[in-house]
Amino acid sequence: MMSFGKAFTFIFDDERWFDKLIVPILVSLIPIVGPLALSGYVIRTIKNVIENENDPLPEFQFGEDLGRGFRYLLIGLVYGLPIMLVIGIMMIPLLALNNNESISALGVIVLIFGGLLLFVYGFFLMLIQPISMANFAMKDTFASGFELGNFFKRLGKNFPAWLLVLAGMLIASIISPMGSIVFGIGAFVTTAYSQLMVAHLTGQAYVASDN
Repeated sequence: MMSFGKAFTFIFDDERWFDKLIVPILVSLIPIVGPLALSGYVIRTIKNVIENENDPLPEFQFGEDLGRGFRYLLIGLVYGLPIMLVIGIMMIPLLALNNNESISALGVIVLIFGGLLLFVYGFFLMLIQPISMANFAMKDTFASGFELGNFFKRLGKNFPAWLLVLAGMLIASIISPMGSIVFGIGAFVTTAYSQLMVAHLTGQAYVASDN
């Protein structure tokens, strides 16, 4: 049984939550490197939730977390390749417009079909991204980010659990920018919090859909 509310409060159940979070939050201020290290930290949190650790928040380890975040970035880039390909194809009729040329019927079909493909693929990514991250958190291999058969089995076994993760992601997208009200820097705090909240939900869903 998943606990949606627990994902919002688990951080503060750890007596050392401030000590554990202050460093990754400050590190996340560093361009490029910081967000990658925070991503690796979030992935380790998912692993701890899956393994039912009493205090899922890990101790921040810069080198390890940076490496893990970078490896998952590579997985994300692979998933992004079809998007770049479709957009590249869709640019052809748009470039014709820029050259004051009319778009042929084929060009219109390319734009419509390309837009439809992007929508479907975007929905597909939205569903499997948290499963991919959780699987990577447990196995820590490049291939583990692409075990689509395993991902679809988990979706089929407990689809409502992953819908809760999507709901959490939606809430996180609202919470994350709210910190910008506090001189802008507060956004780094709310971003870290929202990512960890989704991480906890992701770990719960992975356990709930275990094969």
